Amino acid sequence: MKPKTPETVAGKNQKLSNNYMSVTEDGGQRFHGFTYYPRLPGQQDPPYEPSKVLMVQRIVSLKHKPYWEKDVLEGLGLSMKTKLSKIVVVANTPSVCAQLWRVKHLIRVTPITFPQGLPDEADTAGARLQDNGELVFIPQLKSDAVVAATQSKPEERRNYLDTDTVKKLLRLNWIKPY
Repeated sequence: MKPKTPETVAGKNQKLSNNYMSVTEDGGQRFHGFTYYPRLPGQQDPPYEPSKVLMVQRIVSLKHKPYWEKDVLEGLGLSMKTKLSKIVVVANTPSVCAQLWRVKHLIRVTPITFPQGLPDEADTAGARLQDNGELVFIPQLKSDAVVAATQSKPEERRNYLDTDTVKKLLRLNWIKPY
């Protein structure tokens, strides 16, 4: 028995999913490189919305790596001169994903989620990107940024960075460190 073609399975007016090739005799869906077997017959996968931005972090040293891998990471902003802990936020586009695929063994990629919704222009002061990829907004940090912007600068307070004051504070910290 010949496998069914995508046109006979989905119909000619229905759009096929990405990279969908055909259906096997035993009910599997054939894609490029693998065959997917649903757990139950007729099972539909839940809808999945990919993240619009990705958090990329270099986790391996670039010493003794080929120049093309170094060039890709330098284009992303993760060159040899940066620390391993530096995080770069990139768009989730096919061209960027192709670059990330070339250096996947050197980086950690985390999708960024917005549990509190997309930020506004005014919300960026209280925004914090966590290690798990969640972008959260902390109102207290937002108010702290407003206070810091309105507070007088240390250069305006001459006694703040006075030599005697600094020596006194350092001495107190030495005597009572905790």
